[in-house]
Amino acid sequence: MVVRVDFDLFMERYGYKILFGLFGLVLLTIFGVLGLYAYAVLRLFGLFAGGLLLILALVYAFTAGRRVLDAQAEAHAKYFYDDRPRR
Repeated sequence: MVVRVDFDLFMERYGYKILFGLFGLVLLTIFGVLGLYAYAVLRLFGLFAGGLLLILALVYAFTAGRRVLDAQAEAHAKYFYDDRPRR
């Protein structure tokens, strides 16, 4: 027996659960890759040197790396966004 389901009703009932599951899968993938990277660095260089390398990478990412990305964003904004007032 085939039961017809209204798509709007289906999305109202299950849409948020599906979106939540997809979002969780994406976050799990991101954190899984980062965790795998940290595990590989710690295993390759040892606890002290690997931990020091990871700490230095984090400090660089949140200081110098951020300044570089902000400068790139400003340069792109100059060419891709038109901030002239509209007529």
